Amino acid sequence: INGVEFTHWYADADGIIWHFVTTGDPGNEPFVLVHGFPESWFTFHHQMADLSDQFYCIAVDTLGNGQSDKRIDLDYRYSAIAESLGAMLDAIGIDRFNLGGHDRGSVISDHLLNVDGMEQRVLRYVRMQQSANEPHGDPQPPHDIFAQSWFPTLMKWTGFPRVAYAAGGYRVEGISKEVLDRLDHEVKFQGVAEASPRQFASTGLQQELEDRHGFLFAKMTMPVLFLQGRLDPGQHVEEYENTPDFVANGRVQFLDGNHFFQLEVPDEASAAMREFLSEPLP
Repeated sequence: INGVEFTHWYADADGIIWHFVTTGDPGNEPFVLVHGFPESWFTFHHQMADLSDQFYCIAVDTLGNGQSDKRIDLDYRYSAIAESLGAMLDAIGIDRFNLGGHDRGSVISDHLLNVDGMEQRVLRYVRMQQSANEPHGDPQPPHDIFAQSWFPTLMKWTGFPRVAYAAGGYRVEGISKEVLDRLDHEVKFQGVAEASPRQFASTGLQQELEDRHGFLFAKMTMPVLFLQGRLDPGQHVEEYENTPDFVANGRVQFLDGNHFFQLEVPDEASAAMREFLSEPLP
């Protein structure tokens, strides 16, 4: 992609199979990327190509998505997914690393910091498109719909996930048909429609807010960049005015994009990540 070689891997961590994709020199500082919903590792393909000259980029398919394990009897609570992700990083020999999460991937990444010993291993954290110290604004994402028994049928519809990426309030301006086709391909792997929505069965925006204030903010002791698209219709700029007050070394930065800014304004997103990840650690 863009002249950069991407390598696909599979890893077994405690009997759970993870699929992940890498770019760059394994000798460079790792940058682990965790996608949201409805997404896969491919949502970060621009950033992986852009940053591969400086970082060893590792983008995972989270459980239930893409080519990772999609057994429906797995534990799809975010804390459990995070614990399994930590085991996967151990299995492939990643010790200290930078972390990036987008959308639901930020919730997983928040919980990854709560896995034993992980707080000390994360060098810097790029936290994207997720509510922080304030409740999620309106319109809220329809998590209750995602949790319905009939939703897997909708996910198999040929128009999904285009409705999420290229329609309504979350429209991604200028996204190419080629990228849309690949995003559609990633969501249509056998088993994704049944497994991926299970993450919404044991969560809620209010519970996630309470978890952040209760114990997850306290785990954000590394430098944290809250990277947001100022055009996201549900996550409003004013909701992040006081966010840096809740973490030890945090800041907020807005990009001129929507919810999926990594696809909409990829160069701007990559530049913001590079600037933050290149700063000396305190």
